[in-house]
Amino acid sequence: MSHIGRYFNTLELLLAHPGGLSLSEISEQTQVAMATAHRILSALRERGYVCQDEQDHYRLTLKIPSMGMSFINETGFARIMQPLLDDLAIETGEHVRLAEVAEDHLTWVLQATKNTRGLQYRRALDEKIIPHTTAAGKVWLSTMRDERAMRILSAWDIENTRDYAGPNARVSIRDIFDDIALIRGEGHAVVREEGEVGVCVVAVAVFDASRPANTAPVGTLSIAGPIARMREETLDAHLASLKRSAIKVGEHWALWNSVSEE
Repeated sequence: MSHIGRYFNTLELLLAHPGGLSLSEISEQTQVAMATAHRILSALRERGYVCQDEQDHYRLTLKIPSMGMSFINETGFARIMQPLLDDLAIETGEHVRLAEVAEDHLTWVLQATKNTRGLQYRRALDEKIIPHTTAAGKVWLSTMRDERAMRILSAWDIENTRDYAGPNARVSIRDIFDDIALIRGEGHAVVREEGEVGVCVVAVAVFDASRPANTAPVGTLSIAGPIARMREETLDAHLASLKRSAIKVGEHWALWNSVSEE
């Protein structure tokens, strides 16, 4: 193992043991000689990354967390999240969008498109998110009580939805709530030509990883593409990628909130 690798191993070990470890424990678990472990710890202590307590146990200081917080604060929300969307767009070859919950509506905040094959799908971020014709909107509605969902839907002309949406858009409250019930059970939403002709979208809710499991989502993450490419087997693969990415976005969202709320 490289000299630098031993330093990282020591830091990662101490990160996993916030109460601290003795020199012998660190030497044993990092599989280096006591003298080598002592040199590494002395160097880290000199730079302010490690300290010793009254029992001579070594533990991390707050320097690394504070560096991370400073990085997040200086970087900004978009630059923290955009690489996650870019990675998902590259992996799937489709259009990826992140929406944020803002009281009783959703707002698009970021998007990524890396597809270079044939027909492409792109939408503007200032496009209004219709809750009952979009995968993002439906998966968001599925996370709330029916009474609140009904209040949100009451602002829309449901019966004439197809005048401003796609040919498969639901035109009755009963059909919409049937979809919502299904989405609650499956944990994701799929819409085919409900928002517009020729487009299929799959979406999941995004939850702040620092909050309890039963709290409301902070946003939604979706993948959209031409219906000809979004076949059942492709959707299954995209959905697995989407769920993994949503967890990462939720973790990054929690970090961002921990800094921005200070």
